[in-house]
Amino acid sequence: MTAVDIAERKARFRAFGFLFLAVLTCAVMVLVRSGRGTDFTQGLWLGLLLGCALNLLPIKRWLRPNSDVVRLLDDEGTRANRQLSCTLGFWAAIVTALAFQLMSHFNPAIGAEEVGQYVATAGIVSAMVAFAILELRAAR
Repeated sequence: MTAVDIAERKARFRAFGFLFLAVLTCAVMVLVRSGRGTDFTQGLWLGLLLGCALNLLPIKRWLRPNSDVVRLLDDEGTRANRQLSCTLGFWAAIVTALAFQLMSHFNPAIGAEEVGQYVATAGIVSAMVAFAILELRAAR
């Protein structure tokens, strides 16, 4: 198996992993906000969110810059996809924050913890889904 084949397989696995983590993060968020959330589920949500954010960084390129597979996994297209997905995640977080600000005028019971969780989840999940879709589209 050549380095190109390994890189293509890892890129597809990474994209599907991002989609799985995005769905899992949303499911844990629903569990936390449904009223059945315990300290464990809130910690799980926070850990998933931090893990997802770290996965969006090019950590492998920083740790192993001379690897052929890592160079193929982090080419110009992947960098552009990562930049676009992080931009989309930023705007999703902004729109979510503005929506909650508007909703707080009609429902003053909305708390800061709830807003923070929704804004962070919207930003990270939308960035991960966008990156996964862009990477899967590039793999075709």
